[in-house]
Amino acid sequence: MKRTLSTLAVVAALLAAAVLCAVQLERIPLDRPESRELLYLPSPEILKLVSLGNPELVADALYLWSIQYYSLFQPHERFLYLETIYDLITDLDPLYFDAYRIGALIMQIQVGGDELELERAVRRLFDKGLRNLPQSWMLAEAAAWDMFIRFRDRGAALHYAEIAAERPGAPARLKRVVGVWRDTESKWTVEDSIDYWRKAVAEAEDAYDRRMCMSHLYDATVLKDRQLLDSLLREHAAFSGACAESWEEMIAAGLLLQVPADLTGSPYGIEPENCVIVAYKRIKDQ
Repeated sequence: MKRTLSTLAVVAALLAAAVLCAVQLERIPLDRPESRELLYLPSPEILKLVSLGNPELVADALYLWSIQYYSLFQPHERFLYLETIYDLITDLDPLYFDAYRIGALIMQIQVGGDELELERAVRRLFDKGLRNLPQSWMLAEAAAWDMFIRFRDRGAALHYAEIAAERPGAPARLKRVVGVWRDTESKWTVEDSIDYWRKAVAEAEDAYDRRMCMSHLYDATVLKDRQLLDSLLREHAAFSGACAESWEEMIAAGLLLQVPADLTGSPYGIEPENCVIVAYKRIKDQ
């Protein structure tokens, strides 16, 4: 009975707050965005006290209200108190995944302001969520793609992708994303790349995952082989005056012991015009 009365009291308080917020919002002229700064909210400590032991319920109400409130703004306007409000919601309910995700999305709608500060605000919200939800790979992946697509910050994107890939239950695609972005950003040596993709192949979850990882492993091994073989082709060309037309010429010159092959065992070709190796990539399911 006491629990029922407490719940009813919280619901009544929230309804009253909702009505009050609605009344205040109606008084705010939509043609004057700066006057929306009339928004005032109590601290999380006060809200926890008045929630009568149900802070998550208050967080739900504020979350729904915030979506309605910020729908009044246009993308070119400054979304007032946005970070403060979502900090408040997630202080009341630190495990509120949607508040972190949707809050970050609403922040990113804004245009024309300080992009660097906006990115910092989005990252602060994501970082808070990742601290409070240490098992969530989905929030880390969302942060990675937001950094990559919205802010074009590949360093930050890789940072969050690495966090996501290490979390329990993370899908195989996240390990591939980490590897591809590390390759693209040259964040490691070619030897590191080969080791990473070789391990990814060994740990592949299914045939598709294995084929994709094999493809990246193939590219990494070709890159390493190219560094040596292209150098040998140039050395032979400098000595003979022309690029070798076959590997047999290289073997006869004492520069190689055998015909070089790729990861699948297929011989590399030679492109005489540029005097570089050619890889005939054929990745099959194994």
